[in-house]
Amino acid sequence: MIISGLFFLSAKAQNNDSGYTLQALIQTALENNYDIRISRADLDIAGLNNSYGNAGMLPTLMWESSLNNSFNDRYGEDTKSGIVQNGVSLNWVLFNGFSAHIRKDRLETLEQLAGGNLALVVENTIQAVVMAYYRALFVKQQLALLREIMELSADRLQYVEDRMAIGAATSYDVLQARTAYLTDKAAYLEQEATVSGVIRELKYLTGMEEGETLEISGELQFDAPEVNLEEMISQVESNNRSIRNQYLNLALLEQQKLLEKRSRFPLLSAAAGAGHNVYPESLNSALDVDGFSDGYFSYYVNFSLSFTLFDGNRINRNIEIARMEEAIGQITLQEMKHRLKNQILNLYDTYQVRKELVQVSKENMEASRLNMQLTEEKFRAGAVNSFNFRDVQLSYLQTSVNYFLSVLDLIDTYTELVRLTGGIVGVYD
Repeated sequence: MIISGLFFLSAKAQNNDSGYTLQALIQTALENNYDIRISRADLDIAGLNNSYGNAGMLPTLMWESSLNNSFNDRYGEDTKSGIVQNGVSLNWVLFNGFSAHIRKDRLETLEQLAGGNLALVVENTIQAVVMAYYRALFVKQQLALLREIMELSADRLQYVEDRMAIGAATSYDVLQARTAYLTDKAAYLEQEATVSGVIRELKYLTGMEEGETLEISGELQFDAPEVNLEEMISQVESNNRSIRNQYLNLALLEQQKLLEKRSRFPLLSAAAGAGHNVYPESLNSALDVDGFSDGYFSYYVNFSLSFTLFDGNRINRNIEIARMEEAIGQITLQEMKHRLKNQILNLYDTYQVRKELVQVSKENMEASRLNMQLTEEKFRAGAVNSFNFRDVQLSYLQTSVNYFLSVLDLIDTYTELVRLTGGIVGVYD
């Protein structure tokens, strides 16, 4: 029920093929939005880090080669010596309190958290694109209203000038009409700049270049569905992306506490290797042992066991800090749930009020339009003066803007409700 209204918005926006629909803009943003691309790269990095080797569960194998030379000049006698060493070494931590397994679990949780952050960015981006799309429709609707008012003022100016030509109007009347027309034209030109700015912001959200043409289709209207408060509160606790990410943060804090506890366990490691040492005759002037230049092999296997007996209480202190940080994480989760519940309650109340405001504003706009039409007829008949006609014009403009602004506010409230309940992404699957 909660997401059905936004689906209706999306479907309605797709009916017109004269420009970008809301659905097309969202798809473009999911592919090109800068924040989404960065978060997707962060997820790839987290996936690469999530490996057994990065967790310390695999051995380290290294090849080493070296050439060492020395030259001596003593009492006029030059001597030289040199050795070529080649070897391979292996180091492996056999036991460290199962810390490697905990680190692997931590890396998996970090990858899940990166995915959760990507999902959160996607939700925020979809909401931003939806609102930017409807803001663009709103400012374009304002532009159309200002054009209508400007054309009415132009007709009024022409009408007064014609009346002045036959002596039925004065230069003062013409001056008033021209002032009104120029004021309306200035407002129209300023609104054109506003439209360009909103379209530019929409391009930024969708990752479009400035030189690309962006025309949008659709109408600024919304049939507000009924929503269930208890259902929304339940969905916030189970589906809200911020809360789900906080649970992952709590898992990381729990794993960090376990890692600190594992510092109390002994560390058992193994080191093995083999080497080949050669003394080339060309590098050793004093070599007098036949065949020694052929070199010799050496092997070793060593084990090391270490256990921390005392470190200034560092381990206990780190464990206590980890416990406190985990408690802070639990408090943060409780605060987040409480805050989101308050937001849902406030948004629900606002949503109900704004639904009624849309109806009131619509009736007011229709009444103002009818009043302007009747006043124009009376003005041409000489029943009202230019000041009264101008007041009616401005009243119609303001009530029309208020209506479309109330629709935009209603869409904003509903979209925020859908995002907080975790359903905004599913609408566009």
